[in-house]
Amino acid sequence: MNRIIQYFKTLEEKEATKFLIIFYIVGTAGFLIPQTRDIFEKLIPVSLIINIFMLFLFHKVFNLKHLIFFASVIVVTIAIEAVGVQTGHLFGEYIYGNSIPVKVFGTPVLIGFNWLMLTYGAVFLVRTKKALRKFLPVLVGLLMTGFDYVMEPVAMKTDMWTWMFNEVPFQNYVMWFVVATVIGGCYELFNINTDNKVAGRVFVLQLAFFGILNIFLP
Repeated sequence: MNRIIQYFKTLEEKEATKFLIIFYIVGTAGFLIPQTRDIFEKLIPVSLIINIFMLFLFHKVFNLKHLIFFASVIVVTIAIEAVGVQTGHLFGEYIYGNSIPVKVFGTPVLIGFNWLMLTYGAVFLVRTKKALRKFLPVLVGLLMTGFDYVMEPVAMKTDMWTWMFNEVPFQNYVMWFVVATVIGGCYELFNINTDNKVAGRVFVLQLAFFGILNIFLP
């Protein structure tokens, strides 16, 4: 394990991008090939951990403010999701499946890390255009909501979560927009550094991954 970590620490951003592209090509193929689909569904948590690891590996500022902020995003989003799962009043009525294990009140712990990873990437993408920065919270909300719209059908097909009557309620997208907009605003309010091209590329690659599976996954 130490050798693997040391290897990744030596990677430049371009090399990391090449690794991620290959990683997602293999992952896409693995889900689309019937003989390997079950294996790749079981590897979903491993994939999330690798993506989160890559994000933190290339994060340029590690101080107490950033650590507290990241931890807060993780804890708060897990709490919101847990309330949503237990009550059905926030996102709608849904339950998490077996593809993402280790749950707290029916909510996978990795979901909080996923919210952090995706909002971080969305904030990076918006910040690449100075003219858009004053609209950052809303644009992050829109990016995240669009991402969820593409992801939802794939998530249901791969046992990540299941909606009542197998229909995604409109309130789910409203909540995604609200939560992501607030988190995006907090990135600006607390001036959290997101100068991390890898995070933006993870967001784009995941969007492409879910987009392709959305079309071709039976």
